[in-house]
Amino acid sequence: MNKVKTMNPRNDSIYPISVVMNMTNLSARQIRYYETHGLIKPARSKGNQRLYTPADVENLLLIKSLLDKGLNLDGIKAIMNGPKPVETATTTAASPTAPLFNPQRPGVPKLTSLYPVNNQEALNDLLKHKHK
Repeated sequence: MNKVKTMNPRNDSIYPISVVMNMTNLSARQIRYYETHGLIKPARSKGNQRLYTPADVENLLLIKSLLDKGLNLDGIKAIMNGPKPVETATTTAASPTAPLFNPQRPGVPKLTSLYPVNNQEALNDLLKHKHK
């Protein structure tokens, strides 16, 4: 009698974080950050090592693409968690006036930090002033 093996998506978790970093060009910190926000849910090995599925890698690439297009994490969560009513597609419940997408940010630069600065010049001036 042959047993039929059913596919469990968590059994397909084969990539350690180092491989996922190379596949997505994201840092380990960024990947873990998206996990803490519930955007991905990697499985864990017996030794508690994160193991990622091809679907997790696809989700990370989608997150990266949406960030490059100007969406913030609330907008990305709205897209990844499925359709929402029209009024929540442009604002968040916690902050009803905060837009999920800022069309005034054409050509959003590639993220070099989890904490991007919109006005680098103003930040540099402020830091120079504080160091005097």
